Amino acid sequence: MNDQPYNKTNSSNPYLIDINKDELIKKDGKKLTASYIWEYKDREELVKWVFDYYRKKGFPYPKYSSTILNSTFNKLKKIDYNSILSEDGTIKNSNSTGTNILKHFCGEKFYNSKVEKGDSPLDVFNDNEKLIKVLKNRMGWCLSKEDGEERPYIFGINDGMIIQGIRSSGLGSSISQFKIPIAMFLYKRYLKDNGVILDFSAGWGARMLAAMACGYNYYGIDPLTAENLNEMNGFFSDDSCFKNDINVFEGGSEDKNSYNVDSVDLIIGCPPYFKLEIYSNDNSQCYNKFPEYNDWLEKYWKKTVENCIDIMDEKTKFILIMNKSFKEYMLKDNMLDICFDCGLEMFESFPMKSSKSHLSGKKNSGIATKYSDGIFVLKRE
Repeated sequence: MNDQPYNKTNSSNPYLIDINKDELIKKDGKKLTASYIWEYKDREELVKWVFDYYRKKGFPYPKYSSTILNSTFNKLKKIDYNSILSEDGTIKNSNSTGTNILKHFCGEKFYNSKVEKGDSPLDVFNDNEKLIKVLKNRMGWCLSKEDGEERPYIFGINDGMIIQGIRSSGLGSSISQFKIPIAMFLYKRYLKDNGVILDFSAGWGARMLAAMACGYNYYGIDPLTAENLNEMNGFFSDDSCFKNDINVFEGGSEDKNSYNVDSVDLIIGCPPYFKLEIYSNDNSQCYNKFPEYNDWLEKYWKKTVENCIDIMDEKTKFILIMNKSFKEYMLKDNMLDICFDCGLEMFESFPMKSSKSHLSGKKNSGIATKYSDGIFVLKRE
């Protein structure tokens, strides 16, 4: 192993190079930069100090000023959404603009979510032993062979780095978060001005925020985040120039009585993946209502599709987003088969392309991207 850590001379990792030093926490007036941590005489003692700091602070839920939220929203409105589609027909799943807005309004629920067989970020943070492991992962005990030599990785420490470390260490679940610019691309591709969108699984608000940035009317359905998303809408709709009709109904898409929408131009959603992701233990969640897979397909997914078809005409597109692959359940095939059985047919589809992690060996392999199932656009037969 090389005793010298990765730095800007030998690493492609932006967090070692460009992390905002203004946000770093301080010990005795000194910012905890990567170089400060590496040169500290007793890093075990420094880890303990950071541990105590976050035990007093609590989980570092992302919160941003009104200035930052509005600035980010304005950036969204200026995005070149046409660049989302690659020449090879794949969707670029890498532009995270606006994600900070979603986490500002939905962070407490987002970071309490987890994959079925894992711990949530909040679970990991609250476990003393696991939090120490996260800190060591960020502070020089993490090794990688990015340039062919095994070297330590060290990161400046701030709130975001704690959250990232929970995921990168493999101790905490990584929950799906749809990218806002992708929704903007899809809206512009299939909608005319003043189009009306129904999102049958509003989630963390990516597709709602995209509709707001593009100037479309949007109705969402969600049993968990409706209150958070309506709060988000209220924050931005205080602008007198904002004319969109935006509303999120609290309920499940399988229950037509939980929302009141008669006619839409586009239906879209990134539905729950049965119980492979656990967003809440609340009984309102479809995987708690229907804990058996086939029952879930029939009573949640089929009923959702039937409710959507009831308000579709021959021009309405139905977009199903499947941005994860699974071994245990044939979700994509089963869910698409139900769509076809209910009277929908494929119109077009797009695989999604994401950048690989800097820890995945991409520098040596030359393979910088990975693909997931993607986006399926359907229409009535």
